[in-house]
Amino acid sequence: MLSTFRKASIGFMLLSGVFAHAQEGTYRIRGTVSGLDTRMMYLNIQDASAPGGYMRDSIPVKDGSFRHSGPIRSLTYVTLSPNVDRVVKWVGRGYYPAKSSLFQFFLFPGADVVVEGSITDMVNAYPSGDPANIDLGTLTRSINPLQNQSVNLSVRIGNKEVTDSVAIARMKDTIAQLDARTMVAKKAFLQSHPSSAASAWLLSDMMIRSQVEPEEAIKAFRSLQVSLSENPYYQEVASRVKGIEQTRIGKLAPAIESRNTPDSSLFSLASFRGRYVVIDFWGTWCGPCIAGMPRMKQMLDKYKGKMEIVGVAQESDGGGRWRKFLKDKPEYGWHHVLNTKSDDIILKYNVAGYPTKIILSPEGKILYRFVGEDDSFYTDLEKLLN
Repeated sequence: MLSTFRKASIGFMLLSGVFAHAQEGTYRIRGTVSGLDTRMMYLNIQDASAPGGYMRDSIPVKDGSFRHSGPIRSLTYVTLSPNVDRVVKWVGRGYYPAKSSLFQFFLFPGADVVVEGSITDMVNAYPSGDPANIDLGTLTRSINPLQNQSVNLSVRIGNKEVTDSVAIARMKDTIAQLDARTMVAKKAFLQSHPSSAASAWLLSDMMIRSQVEPEEAIKAFRSLQVSLSENPYYQEVASRVKGIEQTRIGKLAPAIESRNTPDSSLFSLASFRGRYVVIDFWGTWCGPCIAGMPRMKQMLDKYKGKMEIVGVAQESDGGGRWRKFLKDKPEYGWHHVLNTKSDDIILKYNVAGYPTKIILSPEGKILYRFVGEDDSFYTDLEKLLN
């Protein structure tokens, strides 16, 4: 029997046209980019097993050219920071994390990615070398200039380069138009590339960013070719679509059973039948999530015995910050579960925005779903509990 890794590799090779002579498990990146006046770039590869959830590597650059290789387990969307200051969208001491400021491409076992283009006030350079990267290059060529124009206007407003209120209003209107054009381009790409690995990644990214309505996401997913079924982003979208369908209002909430708890004891959502339950999807990195916790505690104290709170945390460091937070804040010691890739409650409930709060009936049915920290959540919860 083929191993899971071997089957995934073969599935991707069939759908993406990767050459059979490529060494399995290793990727190559190479390119010459005009304006790449730096000596070192920084590669970020998402890897749940790595500290912080990312595998990071440095890539030397000489006269605008670079070569790099390394190990990879499966198809992964990757960003590469050019380490060129003029593409960074500075606002005060911070910056906007714009994708137009990064190289973007796919890596997978056997990938041989070629990057060509230029660095201006954005990364105007795109990948090729295989069908998936050619398609991704087609997508990013169409949307990166729009995103770059939009973020440049936001930078001007944020840095108070413009103070006239009428001019600012016009700029904001232009930003909205550019963002709308970006969405149109993304949706057009999905429609015109139903068999592309880039479409599976794009739909996943749009769902994570709440850039597509649930029913629209389901329709887009159903238009993707089943030849993509081994693609990890296709599988992620499939899980999110299942989550949409299983977490509609009135549906019985999907089961949650996990030992990813602060004391490793078994948690079971079903044990709370007979009480109202608030499932709070949050993270220690989420300011609004933390800001709402005192009011959550007030509600729990007021209706003790009638309701329960279950916190489901999404963290990138394996849970270290989560455990420290709960230890330092014992007043928020309701039921807590850490989300993991192997036990992905976030996907199961199709959670994209944080906080997301879901209220369950005593019978375990979904009554309400709220995204963001909003007074309407507490108003509706009070009505239920009174």
